[in-house]
Amino acid sequence: MTLHKTRTTSRILIAIAALAIGLLLVVPIWRIDLAAPQYPEGLALQIFHDQFTGDVNKINGLNHYIGMATIHNEMFPEFAIMKYAFYLLIGWGLVVAVIGRRGALFSWIMALFAYLIWAMWDMYAWGYKYGHDLDPRAAIKVEGMAYQPPLLGHKKLLNFDAWSLPDTGGWILFAVVTIACLIWFIEWRWPKQVPAVAAPKTSVPNSVVASMAVLLLALGSSSCGSQGPPEIAFGKAECAFCRMNVMDPKYGSAIVTRTGRTYAFDSPECMVQHVAGGSIAEDQVAGWWVCDHTHPGTLLDANGALYLHAPTLHSPMNGNVAAFSNAADRDAAAAIDPGDKLDWPAVRSLLTKK
Repeated sequence: MTLHKTRTTSRILIAIAALAIGLLLVVPIWRIDLAAPQYPEGLALQIFHDQFTGDVNKINGLNHYIGMATIHNEMFPEFAIMKYAFYLLIGWGLVVAVIGRRGALFSWIMALFAYLIWAMWDMYAWGYKYGHDLDPRAAIKVEGMAYQPPLLGHKKLLNFDAWSLPDTGGWILFAVVTIACLIWFIEWRWPKQVPAVAAPKTSVPNSVVASMAVLLLALGSSSCGSQGPPEIAFGKAECAFCRMNVMDPKYGSAIVTRTGRTYAFDSPECMVQHVAGGSIAEDQVAGWWVCDHTHPGTLLDANGALYLHAPTLHSPMNGNVAAFSNAADRDAAAAIDPGDKLDWPAVRSLLTKK
């Protein structure tokens, strides 16, 4: 009599895959991008498990003219329960890893597919209602025209090109499902025999298992936080606050959001006021970056940089604050442009009042 149990390696991979679902609680799962001649940089709507982020206000402003409803978090009751669905899938996967039964793995795969089917159907149903249920008093009416966004892929909506694609979390979820299916196939095709007396050697497809392990590690490393400073295309990038070109590499600044989007600014004062004005929510900022005044074009983490505020610095928008990586560089600059030595909280307080 034999008992079919999954290999230890498979159980470890199942546990890692289950834990990877936890990343969907912090990264965007889906995104819709819009591009048109009047928006050369495009507009983006990113969907997390509990909220929308991105150019929501701009998209709502455009949609108002064609009678589409306002997008807001409260319109999705799913946001209140989504995290519990992920907790269930994570816990289910970990139980499968502990008990090590092929049948249990199959049940987890079915649960993953059930979630995917429900999520795609729910998104389609929302898109259908959103694009067809239009306000009859809208300023722009096109007979027979509906504005349902694509569920997956590209669609033309008036003069806008719309793309709907998985974001980081979506790709992680698809990878988890794929890996779970591959593990089940391997265990079904090459089962580990466990006799009552002795365990014979079995042929393990090591190359396949190793490939899945590398894929899971790559997913984990690519999804965790910022990988370093963003890039600013000086002379080409437009300041997200004042709409002037970002020209001076001594003062250029940037914000990277939780969703991975970069906003460039021509000076720290524009960056600070952009957030202070509510254009980007404070809790959506993943990183603040400022240019090193001594080494133009080199971006520093704003929280750890040192600052000099002096009237003679003449930054692009007259905030007159320069950033430095070390005290020696700041002292050398202060000898030429005397002023106040500040840290990041003091700089934010000063520039918010500008």
